[in-house]
Amino acid sequence: MATYSPSSLSIQPPSGGFKEGGWYSGRQYWAGTLSEPGVIHPSSNQVGAGQIVSPEVNAQSAALQGVSPQQLEAYLQSQRTAGAKVQPAAQPSAPAAPAAQAGSVPGAAGMGAALAPAQATLNLPELYKTYYESSGITAIEKELAERETQYLQAKGKISDNPFLDASMVDKRLRRLQQKYEEETVGLRNEIATKKADIETQLNLQTKQFDINSQAAKDALNRFNTLLSMGALDSASGEDIANITRATGISSSMIQSAIGTRAEEKKQKINSQVIKSEADDGTVTMTLVNTDTGEIIKQTNLGRIGNVQTGVREKAPTSGDQQIAVGQIISAYVQDEGYQARISPEDLYRQLLLQFPLAADYISKNWTVKKIRSATN
Repeated sequence: MATYSPSSLSIQPPSGGFKEGGWYSGRQYWAGTLSEPGVIHPSSNQVGAGQIVSPEVNAQSAALQGVSPQQLEAYLQSQRTAGAKVQPAAQPSAPAAPAAQAGSVPGAAGMGAALAPAQATLNLPELYKTYYESSGITAIEKELAERETQYLQAKGKISDNPFLDASMVDKRLRRLQQKYEEETVGLRNEIATKKADIETQLNLQTKQFDINSQAAKDALNRFNTLLSMGALDSASGEDIANITRATGISSSMIQSAIGTRAEEKKQKINSQVIKSEADDGTVTMTLVNTDTGEIIKQTNLGRIGNVQTGVREKAPTSGDQQIAVGQIISAYVQDEGYQARISPEDLYRQLLLQFPLAADYISKNWTVKKIRSATN
C-alpha cells in the first residue's frame, strides 16, 4: 500500500505540526508519511491498517463535520484524483540477508526468496474506484440529486405561492414529500445495495471476508431465522445492505429470498363492515377482520339513526346513507393503514351491502376506480 510525503502532496502541517494517527486532507499521518485518501495508514497500529475506512465510520465522520456521506466520498475521490500522479514515498528496504556460515552451501539462504512468487500489490482505492464506476452508482446518484433538486424547487414554489392559505400549503407539501419519497426510495435502496456489493467484492479480493468463518455462519443462521419469522418482510435497502455485508450473500439473492417469503405469506384479509347504533341514534361503522375479530377501522357517523326514546323516528333515508358513505370514504382516503388492510374492491362491495338505499349513489360516484384514484 503506497504512502506519500506531505510535501509531495503540497499538504502543509498545521500550527502544532502533524500528529501521529491524525487525518489531513482525507489521509492518515503515520511515521512521517500520509496514506491514500480514505485508507488507514498501512504502518498504523490501529485495527484495519492498510484498509479502506468503512462506510459506517465515514458516515459518522461526515455527520460530525456537518456534511452528507456522499459529499465526504466526493471529497475523498477528488483527493484521489489530485494525487493520482504523485510519486509514492520510498518504502523501507528489507534488511540484508546474513552472510553464509562456513561450511554452508553458497547462495542457499537466498534461493527460497528468489523462487518465491513476487508479492502482488493491491491498490484498494483504485479497485474500489473500478468497482464503483462499473456498478453504475454514479448515474443513480446523479438521478437522485436531480430528483432532489426538482423536489426542492417544487417545494419552494408551493411555499411562496401567495394564493394558498397555510392549511393548503401544508397539504400540498405533504403530498409532494410523499411523492418524492415514493419515487426515490428505489434509487436510495439501489445505491445502498450496490455499495454493499462493492464492499463484499473488496473483502473477497483482500481475503478479509471468509464465508466459512464462524462469524459468517452465525450471521447466515440469524438471517435464516429472521427470514422464517417474517422479520425481514419490510426490510429497507439499508437493512439488506447490512445483511449483505454480514453474510456475503449478494443483495439480489437476499431480496429474492425475502420476496419469496412475502409471496408465501401473503393472503387476502377477510373483512366485514358492521353497523351499530346507540340508543341516542349515534351510528358507528366498524371494519372487522372476520378471521381474527380484529377491529381494522372504526368510524363514528353521528346521530343519523333511530333515536331509542320510546318513540321511533323515521328510518334512515337514502340521503342519510349517502352521508355515511361519504364519511367512510373520507376516512379511507386519509388513513393509509386503513387502505393497507382493505382493498378498494372490498370496500366498494361492503358499502353496497351495508347501504342499499345509497346503491345508485355509490355506483355513480364511488366506483372502485374512483376510490383507488382518490387514495393516490
